[in-house]
Amino acid sequence: MKIKEQDALYYISMNISGIDYLGLDRVIKRGTGEIIVNEEHALFIRDTVSGAYFLACDDLERSIALLDQYDCPLLMTTDYDIGLEVFKRYGFTEKIECYQVAYYGEKPIMDNRLSFKTADEQDLPFLTENYHMISPEEMEEAVNRKLIDLGYDDGKTVGFIGEHLEGSMGILYVLPEYRQKGYGTALQTHLIAKTIDKGYIPFGQVEKSNTNSLKLQKKIGMTQSEHLTVWMWK
Repeated sequence: MKIKEQDALYYISMNISGIDYLGLDRVIKRGTGEIIVNEEHALFIRDTVSGAYFLACDDLERSIALLDQYDCPLLMTTDYDIGLEVFKRYGFTEKIECYQVAYYGEKPIMDNRLSFKTADEQDLPFLTENYHMISPEEMEEAVNRKLIDLGYDDGKTVGFIGEHLEGSMGILYVLPEYRQKGYGTALQTHLIAKTIDKGYIPFGQVEKSNTNSLKLQKKIGMTQSEHLTVWMWK
């Protein structure tokens, strides 16, 4: 079932507004979110770019009824307890329990030490050699979609940052010799500003036990969600 974007956004704003749902909001706003179900207690979306499914539902019985009809190799649930149950029921092999973080402030001031270049196919070996939290295929797709930026200080590469295919910030890497010098913050500030320029709310996810990253997000000015969400895949 497809409905107009403005109708879906109205549903979100009136019923499930907030930081936990920015992933759904992003794919709808950029026009890649196929809305499968939009009803009083459930919003179920598939992103045509990443192939990820998003389920916003606080009713377990309704969630199961929906997921019985679809094979979802990559799924995010906004309800933590439902996510844990879904993970057990549907043969998922991996999951991340995470807080959502988002930037609601004014466009941040950039670190003038860095210059940036959008990564291209010539940068792929460097990117895949240093970053292993996504597959080489996903990294290649992110590069093809111009989602990865390399940061330079005085012409030397210090690291990179990018946007995951579904729209969240991530793919952050600082070369070992440049760590503990503020470059991670500078890279993320760059992406926050770039995302704001595109008209979106910058957001990402942080694994629940990654206290160092959560502290960094707070230092940068990110707001942390109160509730956990669950990403899972097969």
